[in-house]
Amino acid sequence: MLILNYAQAFIEYDLQPLGNLNKILVKLQKGEQFGLGQVQGAFGHIRGKINFDTMNPSKISGSVILDARTLRFGYHKVDKDAQRPNWLNTSKHPKISFLLGGLNNEYWEGKTLFANASGVLSLNNTSAPISFPVTIKYLSSKRKQFDGKPGDLLYLQGTLDLSRGSFGINTGTMLDIIKDQITVDISLVGCSDE
Repeated sequence: MLILNYAQAFIEYDLQPLGNLNKILVKLQKGEQFGLGQVQGAFGHIRGKINFDTMNPSKISGSVILDARTLRFGYHKVDKDAQRPNWLNTSKHPKISFLLGGLNNEYWEGKTLFANASGVLSLNNTSAPISFPVTIKYLSSKRKQFDGKPGDLLYLQGTLDLSRGSFGINTGTMLDIIKDQITVDISLVGCSDE
């Protein structure tokens, strides 16, 4: 009888080695007083690790940590305002973290896994469970093409919508300038050493 030890089958994927490929974009919808369209920003510092097993993907785990002080929108005033106490309050809460707790409704199409990711998002001294759709691509032995080292690659992409008010970000105010909904686009690349 064959007994698989899933604890040994999980491989750790580090986001640091190919950090220049990692992107987390924040899209804010403008209110009536600010004009039409959206303002888009990006985090400059992303780190974390993801534990993943292709044979048992629902048990994925890991963490992604952002330095909230590195969020930039390309407009000096907006960049500065985003750091203020009534917005992200980065002087007291400089980190944003997401603890990945698992996948559900997962299915493979070739080397691409489609699923809903769930976990806990913590920002601005507030933590809340979230769930959002993701696609994960597993590429065996492809790390060498990027940095010359042996290992696999794991691409994770997803989009989630958040309410800034539910995370204490200028709750219920300035909605005529920036609407409540925030859209976050995630594109991460993790490398294994195996």
